[in-house]
Amino acid sequence: MADLRGKVALVTGAGRKRGIGRAIALRLAQDGADVVVAGSVRDPATFPEHERAEGWRGIASVADEIRALDRRSLAIDCDVAVKAQVEAMVSQIVDELGGVDILVNNAALPSEAGRASIIAMDDEVWYRTVDVNLNGLYLVTKACARAMVKAAKGGAIVNISSTAGRIGIPDYGAYCATKWGMIGFTQQLALELAAHGIRVNCTCPGSTDTDMMDGTFQRTAEKFGIDPGAPKQGAINRIPLHRQGRPADQAAAVAFLCGDDASYITGQTLNVDGGLNMA
Repeated sequence: MADLRGKVALVTGAGRKRGIGRAIALRLAQDGADVVVAGSVRDPATFPEHERAEGWRGIASVADEIRALDRRSLAIDCDVAVKAQVEAMVSQIVDELGGVDILVNNAALPSEAGRASIIAMDDEVWYRTVDVNLNGLYLVTKACARAMVKAAKGGAIVNISSTAGRIGIPDYGAYCATKWGMIGFTQQLALELAAHGIRVNCTCPGSTDTDMMDGTFQRTAEKFGIDPGAPKQGAINRIPLHRQGRPADQAAAVAFLCGDDASYITGQTLNVDGGLNMA
């Protein structure tokens, strides 16, 4: 486990019970960090059945879980694509928790992954996906990196891309394009922030057992008129380790990149996909 005691981390897109963001937030807290969880407000009527059944409250529930680990936490409603909200969020973190040492950019929209080709997708879906997946990445990173540079204590930034950022996948809407862009952004930023002791890395999760991935499988099944379980089983069949990833698998990789054991690693992109991609 990484020793993150005394660190303050911000994890965006952390409000889903079966999400990678929640798993990352909890792992960083388990490793000693105080953790801020951010996410856009969701209508409870749109929550998956398993969340509604337990009275899930999004990022508020995650913050409660973090506090139960005896760590400080804030739950901040924030649309990462809105500059004023992002800047207010970072100011609140600095004021209440003293700064930002770790940033995990996990917020993302799946676009119409599994359903829409580029020529068929709705323009507004494209624009909104770019807004969240790239413009949001830029805004949150800029605000947090400025705070890190001012504090002069170094820091770690981890961007959550996707295997869809490694290879082209048909009918993945704007998801591929934005996730590829995240990798280039990681490399550029790593060079720009190295002099300040701020490391910037990226992970590319493969098929992971989350609600977002289930949605992609469902859209694919609807597109081709096939059994809903077929896309998932097909994905598993292609993975050398013969299983989907768990959110905890993704969280472990992120925690490593945030800790001192990765102190000489920056500008890198790590596939966490069961061996599906090896380049």
